[in-house]
Amino acid sequence: MAGRRRALFADGDCACSDGINGVSRAVNEADRGLLPADPTVVVGQPTAIDKSRAPEGRCIIWIQLQEMPNHPIGDAAGEIQSTDGTWSPDLRERYADRVIAKLAQQIPNLLGAIQKRVVFSPADLEAANPNLVGGDPHAGAPTPNQFFIFRPMPGVPSHHTPIPGLYHIGASTHPGAGLHGASGVLVAQALGAGKVKRACASPSAQGREIGSFRVEP
Repeated sequence: MAGRRRALFADGDCACSDGINGVSRAVNEADRGLLPADPTVVVGQPTAIDKSRAPEGRCIIWIQLQEMPNHPIGDAAGEIQSTDGTWSPDLRERYADRVIAKLAQQIPNLLGAIQKRVVFSPADLEAANPNLVGGDPHAGAPTPNQFFIFRPMPGVPSHHTPIPGLYHIGASTHPGAGLHGASGVLVAQALGAGKVKRACASPSAQGREIGSFRVEP
C-alpha cells in the first residue's frame, strides 16, 4: 500500500473514489440536488511535475470535485443543513472540510500540513466567469448531443468560427473538457499544416486593436 501511495504522489493528477459504484452514487446524489456523501475527488499535483512551483520541501495541490449540485437542497450524509438551494460561504467551507477529511485517509499528515486553502463553489466559479453556467467548468454535459459536430454548437463545429482566422479552443470545443489542452494542440496542428502568418495588430473600423492568425494555402 505504501508503494502504491508513493507511485500516486509521482503523478501529475489522480482520482480518489470508492470505485464505479461510488461514482455512480455520487452522481445520482448530485443530480437530485444533494451534496454527495462520498464525492469523487480529483487531485492535481503540480509540484510532482515541476518542483519550482513551491519552496523546497513543500508542495501545492488543486482539487476538483466531479459531481456537485448547482443548487444544493440537502446533504446525502445528513450532516450539513442546506435547504435554500444556494452556495453560501459557510456551506462551501463545511463541504470542503468533508473533502479534506476524505483525502486525509490517504495522506496521513494532510491536516497538519495545510498552510492555506482557497475554496471555490459552483456559484463562485459562475460569478468569476459567466461562461461557466451553473459553475460547470466542462461547458456542458459530455453526451453525444453535445459532442463532436455539436460542440460548441450545431453549425459551428470543431474550432472554426464565423470570423476568418479566429479559432475557438477550450472545454466548449472538441474533444471537450479534462483533456489538458488537447483542443489547442489540434488547432496548432491544423495551423502548422498550412502556411501561417501572424497578422499585425491594427485598428479596426471601431478603433479597436485586433490580432489574429491567418492560414494561407
